[in-house]
Amino acid sequence: QVNPFRDRICKVFSHNNAFSFEDVLGMASVFSEQACPSLKIEYAFRIYDFNENGFIDEDDLQKVVLRLLNSDDVSEDLLTDLTNHVLNESDLDNDNMLSFSEFEHAMAKSPDFM
Repeated sequence: QVNPFRDRICKVFSHNNAFSFEDVLGMASVFSEQACPSLKIEYAFRIYDFNENGFIDEDDLQKVVLRLLNSDDVSEDLLTDLTNHVLNESDLDNDNMLSFSEFEHAMAKSPDFM
């Protein structure tokens, strides 16, 4: 099965838009079992920050949900409900987006993430 975030992973881990052997090694070290959780969280945040504005906003969350569900056939209502649920649970300052610290806090409560 193909990773739904493969394009984002390549973008985040590559330097100069070419995926080199060194980039593969860097990616492998981040995703290894021995990597510290904070490093994994940092890279996950960067992967989910599609517009690269330093926050995971509503648009980013919708893209994450659509990719995780592996379907373009998701109703607008369901997409909005799922996005709102994530924001209600994780957006501590109620600005409709997740800062890195809010994302880190949410991931710390998700042992399956690690």
